[in-house]
Amino acid sequence: MSGSSNSLATRLRQVRLARRADSAPRKAATWDLVKVALLVPGLSILTIVVVLGIVRLLAGDGLSGIMSATAAGWLAVNQVPVTISGVTLGVLPLLPTLLVCAGTAKVVAEGSSTARELPDLVGIVGAALGGSLLVTALSLAVVADGAAVSAVGQPDPLAAFGYTLLIQGIAVLIGVAIPSLRPILEEFVVPATERVGVRSGVIAFGVLIAGGAILVFGSIVMHWGSVSAMIGDGNSFDGYLGLTVLSILYLPNMVMGAAVVTTGSTVQLGDTVVDAFDVSRGAVPPLPIVSALPETGLGGVGGLLFVVPLAAGLLLGWYCRSSDPIRHLRAVAIGSAVAAALVVALSWVSGGRLGELGRTGVDVATAGVFTFAWLMLAGALVVGGMWVSNRGVRRVRGVEDDLDSWLDDLAIHDESADVPGEIDEIDTGATEGTGATGASISGSDGEEFDGEPSGESDPADEFEPAGGAETVDGDPVEPEPGRRD
Repeated sequence: MSGSSNSLATRLRQVRLARRADSAPRKAATWDLVKVALLVPGLSILTIVVVLGIVRLLAGDGLSGIMSATAAGWLAVNQVPVTISGVTLGVLPLLPTLLVCAGTAKVVAEGSSTARELPDLVGIVGAALGGSLLVTALSLAVVADGAAVSAVGQPDPLAAFGYTLLIQGIAVLIGVAIPSLRPILEEFVVPATERVGVRSGVIAFGVLIAGGAILVFGSIVMHWGSVSAMIGDGNSFDGYLGLTVLSILYLPNMVMGAAVVTTGSTVQLGDTVVDAFDVSRGAVPPLPIVSALPETGLGGVGGLLFVVPLAAGLLLGWYCRSSDPIRHLRAVAIGSAVAAALVVALSWVSGGRLGELGRTGVDVATAGVFTFAWLMLAGALVVGGMWVSNRGVRRVRGVEDDLDSWLDDLAIHDESADVPGEIDEIDTGATEGTGATGASISGSDGEEFDGEPSGESDPADEFEPAGGAETVDGDPVEPEPGRRD
């Protein structure tokens, strides 16, 4: 019996140790670093190969040159300008970039959650960046090797590494921040005003993007005839599929442009310039989603677009509300700056040079300034409204308190009207043994404190005299020796 008990105890102890080992942070193994370095780039390359292979097979072009096209696809995912048949394409779709960044951030976050020390975290970050840069170097080599027989031109190597480091670096930074942000904030004691301000800025940016998405989808529905006609120009299934896929890939670019238009800035697509009130039509890229652009300006009705940044600013101001107007205003300023920075970053990434059509994209400078101004103005309105409201509440409470005090003073003066203004007498008609007094004190200010018991017993009468002495007819009597109560 004792042997089986010892065996059971040993097994339970082993289970506890195993659970502790699994839950405790551990040093990243070699396989973990390899996964962080190559998982997302490998899946990206595989996806590009599959998509390009399907498109080429449907078009009847075969698989010749697919390696150069795949390498160019990886560079395009990292927003590296690609040259095709002598035409430089700098406006690249945002959707693949966002998906790859999300995958990198997730993988890095999983690896960072197991890091115990700073060298482990540095190893994970280095593996993530090193893997992406390695794939970029291989892609440059493949493109250079096939440049003689392929339409894909050789990009600038320095720009290729720079764009890859920038895009993947942002994703890695987000991945590291996911499990480490809370300990960092606690370690450096970041005030709540800054934390709430940053969070509210991200929320306001999301409201702007949501407003832009509503505008884009609404415009697609309104101009569905033009969109479907351009898709029909594909003339075959693979043409329809290619145009539709390209439109979907460029959808975030259009949403970003629409969001910026709501702030009052301008967007240029080829020779076409769009703002909230007017549209200057010109040559545009032959893409179905571009057909959703309005043919004419909205005029005064375009002012309704400003409801989007106004709503974002009001939400920002309400989210970071505080009873202290200075802290409230500072949080609004921080949130506005964060949202404007995000708008500037995505506006810059979503634009570029579009071959012979020239610059395409958002006016980045005005987009940032207008976004900050709208959010700051709307948030300041919330700050002012809450300050006035709180001040009114405090004023009402103060008036009520003053009125009550005035009524109390008035009642006291009325009760003491018949009493002289000086301390006239102190009547010490105390009754022995009961402690009751008939003291009446009148002050010079007319206040009267009447000590008459008025039929109520003095609380002191309920207690026995100190030392346990008993009273008989008002005279204290010492207890008998040896008697215990």
